Amino acid sequence: MEAVEREGVKDVLQGRVRLFLRDPKEEVRLAPGETYTVRARRPHLVTNGGEGSAVFLVLQGIGEYDYVPLT
Repeated sequence: MEAVEREGVKDVLQGRVRLFLRDPKEEVRLAPGETYTVRARRPHLVTNGGEGSAVFLVLQGIGEYDYVPLT
């Protein structure tokens, strides 16, 4: 799990991706061509949602790298 200070967009290029989010609890499944925007400071975990490899982009706003691991 992580939370970042800026909004982030997950854009799936290949394979399938699963997002597990908190506050509120939610699970999202994405296929190629689909995107999901995670609001700033929302805890989330990104995992492979398929049997093969997954390729996705993480786009965030301008600023310092701010990965904050959560337990």
